[in-house]
Amino acid sequence: MDQVLEFVLAVKAAHREINRRFSEALNPLGITVVQAEAILILADDQPLTLGELGSRLIAETGNPSRLADRLATAGLVHRRPSLNDRRHVELTLTHDGREMATRIRQARRPLLDWGHTLLDDSQFAAATTALHRVREQS
Repeated sequence: MDQVLEFVLAVKAAHREINRRFSEALNPLGITVVQAEAILILADDQPLTLGELGSRLIAETGNPSRLADRLATAGLVHRRPSLNDRRHVELTLTHDGREMATRIRQARRPLLDWGHTLLDDSQFAAATTALHRVREQS
Protein backbone atom coordinates (compact mmCIF):
# COMPACT_ATOMS: atom_id res chain seq x y z
CA MET A 1 0.00 0.00 0.00
CA ASP A 2 1.20 3.51 -0.75
CA GLN A 3 2.58 5.24 2.38
CA VAL A 4 0.45 8.35 1.88
CA LEU A 5 -2.72 6.29 1.53
CA GLU A 6 -1.77 4.23 4.59
CA PHE A 7 -1.23 7.47 6.56
CA VAL A 8 -4.60 8.87 5.45
CA LEU A 9 -6.43 5.69 6.42
CA ALA A 10 -4.63 5.54 9.78
CA VAL A 11 -5.57 9.16 10.56
CA LYS A 12 -9.21 8.48 9.68
CA ALA A 13 -9.31 5.33 11.80
CA ALA A 14 -7.64 7.08 14.75
CA HIS A 15 -10.07 10.01 14.47
CA ARG A 16 -13.01 7.63 14.44
CA GLU A 17 -11.73 5.80 17.56
CA ILE A 18 -11.02 9.02 19.46
CA ASN A 19 -14.47 10.39 18.61
CA ARG A 20 -16.09 7.10 19.64
CA ARG A 21 -14.36 7.16 23.02
CA PHE A 22 -15.12 10.86 23.57
CA SER A 23 -18.74 10.37 22.54
CA GLU A 24 -19.13 7.50 25.02
CA ALA A 25 -17.65 9.68 27.77
CA LEU A 26 -20.10 12.47 26.91
CA ASN A 27 -23.23 10.30 26.72
CA PRO A 28 -24.11 10.77 30.41
CA LEU A 29 -23.92 14.55 29.89
CA GLY A 30 -26.39 14.46 26.99
CA ILE A 31 -24.17 16.37 24.54
CA THR A 32 -22.30 15.56 21.36
CA VAL A 33 -18.57 15.77 20.69
CA VAL A 34 -19.02 18.92 18.55
CA GLN A 35 -21.16 20.57 21.24
CA ALA A 36 -18.52 19.71 23.85
CA GLU A 37 -15.77 21.14 21.66
CA ALA A 38 -17.74 24.37 21.19
CA ILE A 39 -18.36 24.69 24.92
CA LEU A 40 -14.67 24.16 25.70
CA ILE A 41 -13.61 26.67 23.08
CA LEU A 42 -15.99 29.24 24.56
CA ALA A 43 -14.85 28.39 28.10
CA ASP A 44 -11.27 29.17 27.10
CA ASP A 45 -11.90 32.30 25.05
CA GLN A 46 -15.21 34.14 25.20
CA PRO A 47 -17.00 36.05 23.88
CA LEU A 48 -16.63 34.75 20.34
CA THR A 49 -18.61 35.56 17.26
CA LEU A 50 -20.30 32.77 15.34
CA GLY A 51 -17.62 33.07 12.67
CA GLU A 52 -14.80 32.84 15.19
CA LEU A 53 -16.34 29.77 16.79
CA GLY A 54 -16.87 28.19 13.38
CA SER A 55 -13.24 28.72 12.39
CA ARG A 56 -12.03 27.09 15.62
CA LEU A 57 -14.26 24.04 15.29
CA ILE A 58 -11.87 22.03 13.17
CA ALA A 59 -14.03 18.92 12.86
CA GLU A 60 -17.35 20.73 12.40
CA THR A 61 -18.62 20.70 8.82
CA GLY A 62 -22.09 21.98 9.63
CA ASN A 63 -23.42 25.41 10.33
CA PRO A 64 -22.10 27.05 13.52
CA SER A 65 -25.33 29.03 13.77
CA ARG A 66 -27.38 25.83 14.15
CA LEU A 67 -24.90 24.54 16.71
CA ALA A 68 -25.14 27.81 18.67
CA ASP A 69 -28.94 27.63 18.45
CA ARG A 70 -28.92 24.11 19.96
CA LEU A 71 -26.59 25.21 22.75
CA ALA A 72 -28.73 28.29 23.44
CA THR A 73 -31.92 26.21 23.50
CA ALA A 74 -30.23 23.89 26.00
CA GLY A 75 -29.46 26.92 28.19
CA LEU A 76 -25.69 26.58 27.79
CA VAL A 77 -24.93 29.62 25.62
CA HIS A 78 -26.08 33.23 25.41
CA ARG A 79 -26.42 34.72 21.92
CA ARG A 80 -26.38 38.50 21.65
CA PRO A 81 -25.57 41.11 19.02
CA SER A 82 -21.94 42.19 19.16
CA LEU A 83 -21.37 45.52 20.86
CA ASN A 84 -18.69 46.33 18.27
CA ASP A 85 -20.59 45.28 15.15
CA ARG A 86 -24.30 44.58 15.39
CA ARG A 87 -24.13 42.47 12.21
CA HIS A 88 -22.32 39.82 14.26
CA VAL A 89 -23.64 37.60 17.04
CA GLU A 90 -21.46 37.03 20.09
CA LEU A 91 -21.59 33.84 22.10
CA THR A 92 -20.84 33.44 25.80
CA LEU A 93 -21.44 30.57 28.17
CA THR A 94 -24.25 30.75 30.67
CA HIS A 95 -23.74 29.62 34.26
CA ASP A 96 -24.98 26.17 33.20
CA GLY A 97 -22.58 26.30 30.23
CA ARG A 98 -19.62 26.98 32.52
CA GLU A 99 -20.68 24.08 34.75
CA MET A 100 -20.98 21.87 31.66
CA ALA A 101 -17.44 22.83 30.62
CA THR A 102 -16.19 21.56 33.98
CA ARG A 103 -18.15 18.34 33.56
CA ILE A 104 -16.80 17.88 30.01
CA ARG A 105 -13.22 18.28 31.24
CA GLN A 106 -13.87 15.63 33.89
CA ALA A 107 -15.53 13.30 31.38
CA ARG A 108 -12.65 13.54 28.90
CA ARG A 109 -9.98 12.75 31.53
CA PRO A 110 -10.07 8.97 30.82
CA LEU A 111 -9.65 9.72 27.09
CA LEU A 112 -6.57 11.82 27.80
CA ASP A 113 -5.20 9.18 30.17
CA TRP A 114 -5.72 6.54 27.47
CA GLY A 115 -3.85 8.74 24.99
CA HIS A 116 -0.88 9.01 27.34
CA THR A 117 -0.61 5.20 27.38
CA LEU A 118 -0.27 5.11 23.58
CA LEU A 119 2.61 7.48 22.85
CA ASP A 120 5.28 9.33 24.76
CA ASP A 121 5.72 13.10 24.59
CA SER A 122 8.23 13.01 21.71
CA GLN A 123 5.98 10.72 19.65
CA PHE A 124 3.01 13.01 20.22
CA ALA A 125 5.12 16.02 19.24
CA ALA A 126 6.27 14.34 16.01
CA ALA A 127 2.75 13.20 15.10
CA THR A 128 1.29 16.62 15.87
CA THR A 129 3.95 18.36 13.77
CA ALA A 130 3.22 16.04 10.84
CA LEU A 131 -0.53 16.60 11.07
CA HIS A 132 -0.09 20.38 11.32
CA ARG A 133 2.01 20.28 8.13
CA VAL A 134 -0.78 18.47 6.33
CA ARG A 135 -3.38 20.89 7.65
CA GLU A 136 -1.36 23.98 6.74
CA GLN A 137 -1.42 22.91 3.10
CA SER A 138 -5.19 23.23 2.87
